[in-house]
Amino acid sequence: MNFYKFSLLAILLFLNSCSYDQDDKLSAVLDISTVEVIRSDSDLYDNIKDITNDEDRPDESIACIDFIYPLTLFIFDDTDAYVSTNFIVNDEQFSTLLDNLDIDYSISISFPIKGTLESGEELIITTKEELKVAIGNCLNEEELVECNAFIQSCALKIGYSYNYENPYLGGYFYENDGFTTLSVGEELLFGSWSPLIIEDELHINISLINAAEIGEFFNFDWKVIYLDENSLLLTNDNRELLLHRRCDADFEDCGNFIFEECELIEDEGISEFILDDYSECIYDTLELDDEFPIVFYNTIEDAQLETNAILSNDVYNNIDVNQTVYVRINEIPEVDDNGEAIEFYVVMITLASISCN
Repeated sequence: MNFYKFSLLAILLFLNSCSYDQDDKLSAVLDISTVEVIRSDSDLYDNIKDITNDEDRPDESIACIDFIYPLTLFIFDDTDAYVSTNFIVNDEQFSTLLDNLDIDYSISISFPIKGTLESGEELIITTKEELKVAIGNCLNEEELVECNAFIQSCALKIGYSYNYENPYLGGYFYENDGFTTLSVGEELLFGSWSPLIIEDELHINISLINAAEIGEFFNFDWKVIYLDENSLLLTNDNRELLLHRRCDADFEDCGNFIFEECELIEDEGISEFILDDYSECIYDTLELDDEFPIVFYNTIEDAQLETNAILSNDVYNNIDVNQTVYVRINEIPEVDDNGEAIEFYVVMITLASISCN
């Protein structure tokens, strides 16, 4: 009965405002201290906008909650003074109002409000805190669904990390309903892969069976960060694992950074290498466009100082059977932890002279 009276009062106030300027009287009736306020610069406000966004763009909306209309919305200005009462009848009207609200303004929704979950179950929300919890649960649910879809759609190729040494570069995972395979070189390993939410953070638990040293590298609970639409960064303490979704048929053509050529003379361990031949695979493994200049050097010092570069289109004879060559990639469009531009990276490749007899 109290809610009915409150709704009737709000309607009468709204109708009177059509013919009279009642702002002064309304501010006396509706004090911001008596309602639960949602600031326009808050995460909750942004989440409500995501619920009301166009359903034709599910990637930009929260799909597992849908408001049931009509509902009432109160607006307050940057001094917390009452501005208006708004009766919302659909997502489009709600979204337009939220998009156009001044950054310093606030809203208050007339509780209780009703919503429906994706399952069809009706949800009754009576406070701002309950709304936060409902949206948080919805976001967690959608994040798990999205993660499962991401990892099951294509192969996940192990990428190069500039911050953590990874001996399994170029390996790849295939995942299907929690069952996963990992292909590393000539080895094929089996295990499980489980996305989960821990304290509102997305995690993936990897468990490979009878994996020995490989298992010691991968078998952890990893925190997940989306770097872009095709790349995941997995972290555990100081460990780092980079995974790239690869849906192309030739993703196996480029693996790790070991490039092999046949010995010129048996047992001498000397081969001929044309370094430009490996540029395409270096770009592919680093997930870089070929517009970034790369230059080859014999030492890390030369790479850092840009001195004594190797002519990459000439024949190069290795010095050691497995020789490290340093590759400098310039004009990287990234910043470091301090916000400073990163001008270049240096990665190491191995030139391996092998017997082909």
